[in-house]
Amino acid sequence: MKFWTYAAYPEDYRNGSEQDSVSNLKLWKKMSSRATHSDLIALGPQDCQKCKQRRIKCDRSLPTCNKCAKRHYSCPGYDPKLRWANAIAVRGRFKGKKFPPSDEASGPRTTEHFNPEREQGVSSYTKIENLLKLPNDRTVTRLLDHYECKIAGQMVWLDSENNAYRRLVLPLAHRHPGLMLSIIAISAKHLSASGDENYKFSKSACDAAVVAITKSVQQVTTRLAEGHVFSSESDMETAEWMLASMLTLSGYEMMDSNSINWQTHRQAARTLVNALGARNRKDNELYTFLRNQLSILDILACTMNFDRDIENGVILPEVTGNEVIFGDYLAVIHSVTLEARMVQNPASAVSAAGALRTLHASQRLRDSFELARGSTLLAAGSFRFDPEWRKRDFIRLVDVYHHAGLLHSYRTLHLADPDSLEVQHSINMLMEVLEGFEKYIAWVQNFPWPVFILGTESYGDTTRQAFVRSHYQMIIKEMGSSHFVTVFQFLEEFWAGKNPDWATRAREWEARGIRILAV
Repeated sequence: MKFWTYAAYPEDYRNGSEQDSVSNLKLWKKMSSRATHSDLIALGPQDCQKCKQRRIKCDRSLPTCNKCAKRHYSCPGYDPKLRWANAIAVRGRFKGKKFPPSDEASGPRTTEHFNPEREQGVSSYTKIENLLKLPNDRTVTRLLDHYECKIAGQMVWLDSENNAYRRLVLPLAHRHPGLMLSIIAISAKHLSASGDENYKFSKSACDAAVVAITKSVQQVTTRLAEGHVFSSESDMETAEWMLASMLTLSGYEMMDSNSINWQTHRQAARTLVNALGARNRKDNELYTFLRNQLSILDILACTMNFDRDIENGVILPEVTGNEVIFGDYLAVIHSVTLEARMVQNPASAVSAAGALRTLHASQRLRDSFELARGSTLLAAGSFRFDPEWRKRDFIRLVDVYHHAGLLHSYRTLHLADPDSLEVQHSINMLMEVLEGFEKYIAWVQNFPWPVFILGTESYGDTTRQAFVRSHYQMIIKEMGSSHFVTVFQFLEEFWAGKNPDWATRAREWEARGIRILAV
């Protein structure tokens, strides 16, 4: 079993420190406090992560450093870098010991199991006040309403009365302050981005949520290290609120165009799911739902990033019934990603030529996507499509992803020439179906990835570029998340360049510390 902790403190401190987790947490709080009030000082509180990576002294200019600007790098800013790390010390006087040591864990000891009777009547608001001074109750209510009415619907393929973010996650937040803080943070930031309100405390709420998760992770880590089987009802509720918080904070970080911390929270969620395993968890509705939500982010993010180890530990959909839409589709997409890694790395055990012959011939690929298409339509059979236009639009959504998946696979696996009939057919179908939605806005949260794929097939075609541009402008307007601006900027730069291979441009951006995420 691989144990882990939420190491939420600066990179240089983590690499050289021999202090225990209590000191780490105190330093994290101090640094986050300084970062929160950075607008009151003339310089950033610490060197930016890019300058640290380049091993040069940062000038700490605000809002971003000049040294990054001179090299045309995207400066990641001065906030503390979060990362997930193993809970076994690898250096210093704690080398080889569980981290944090059991007698030095931060905060007072808590009971091992959640006690519903003891918790009855104790609102999350009361507990949250120990971590963050909240605004008045009216503001909190407005933030929760915004999450319920707007954000929850943007985080699922198909919004309905069965949306688990409304039905299960919100009630869970009233019992767990860390999750409540995460929801407050993303709601406040989303409202601020849309211009409706200016909630400056969203970052403080996010920071406090990370503190709450950190404490819980330390407790879970200790229990796993002691051989505890994490399977009781209260154990699963702990896993649920932590996983829901990590997914929420990942969405929070995506609202910043150049933030890289969304990856931290995604990796955190992936590590949590892999550490807990799948045993005795398939019958847990909320945990399975959250796990499948993570698989969407995990698998689609892998299609746009080129870290050689990115597919290690990826979370695949857990199909436990007939209601997991796009489950088989995501599995096919990930198989394409793995195959693409083999093509890019000929030293892999399976030769590129052999793999292309046996696994991903064009016809077999089309068959796989056709089966996945049928599987999704069958899975949606139990959904209530009322009014009728929702059923018609859902079929269109399945077709959009079908053709986007084919285009992505043709390109990444070099299976078809860009001018071939199959490629041109999928391009035309994708554009036609996107234009055919009866209620476009109702499905807009699902369009960033397929429209991005269409954008990668629009090099040298100004008509197609204009089509993609108009759709991405609509996505940016409706979603209120700045990371889609980064995706749009990437496409514009790609179209203006001399290389028709988008992946080459994406690797260049990745080398500059910018990862694109059209999810």
